[in-house]
Amino acid sequence: MSWDPGGLNKNTKNKFYIIMKFLRIEQTFFSLPMAYLGAFVAIRGVPPVSTMILIFFALFFLRAAGMTNDNLADVDIDAKNPRTRNRPLVTGAIKINEAKVMIVTSLVLFFVTAYFVNIWAFVLSPIVALIVMTYPYMKRYTAFANYHLASIQGLAVFSGAVAALGLYYDSLSQILLRVPWFFVIGTILWAVGFDLYNHIPDAKFDKEMGLHSFAVLLGDKALTFAGLNQLLSVVLDLAGDLYYRLGPIAIVATIIHGLIMAYAYYLASQKNNFGKAFYYNIYSSIVLGLGVDIDVVLGIPF
Repeated sequence: MSWDPGGLNKNTKNKFYIIMKFLRIEQTFFSLPMAYLGAFVAIRGVPPVSTMILIFFALFFLRAAGMTNDNLADVDIDAKNPRTRNRPLVTGAIKINEAKVMIVTSLVLFFVTAYFVNIWAFVLSPIVALIVMTYPYMKRYTAFANYHLASIQGLAVFSGAVAALGLYYDSLSQILLRVPWFFVIGTILWAVGFDLYNHIPDAKFDKEMGLHSFAVLLGDKALTFAGLNQLLSVVLDLAGDLYYRLGPIAIVATIIHGLIMAYAYYLASQKNNFGKAFYYNIYSSIVLGLGVDIDVVLGIPF
């Protein structure tokens, strides 16, 4: 129950490590495979290397802005929670003014990167940024904050698709029609599940603080709710494999993706190990993303 992905050892002095821990840089691997999946499936091929590099940097800068804003918005709450009181912004390892500078700098770099991706990525970038930056405040009002956070993961698939499609289509309507929506929605449902691994250990504290999540709303049934969301996500991903005429590699990757999530659910429900359960979802993301991308590249039919 004491696990915290953003916690910092009090003896840590390396500023670069502190910043990376603050941004939870390893969690980028939740989103990056999904972004490339969106790009590869949308155009049924491999985007230019330059576009793939720009996707990475856009994702990195937006994540840096969003994570920093999340920590800044919650700094007083985190200081009261025994599980999160060792986070860098709480301990002073990162100063409030430093965090504000990081937000502004990261957002500017995100918009600049989106401009170089293509015109539609740039036009849509303020909407994407608004969704990311408003998340920390949603949990003060509604349990659907879990879906708000999950939609950010879904936006990775969407944004990857827009980045690739914008190279070939001038019309926004044409781009939106070709976004792999099965995977966008499937990713959102998958993310609801692993986000609840963060919230379930804090349910009692969050309720006392007047914060909202499905962990607070559903109590003991929250973990089952997380599992059902992830199960439905696998169904949608398999439907996507079939609808977008992907091959056996994508199907196998999707099944393994689901099995890893099932094992994560087992760790959470039977072992009470929400930390491991949370991080196993990184592995499942990498498996799905790589599997689908390899399938697109090789184009092996059934």
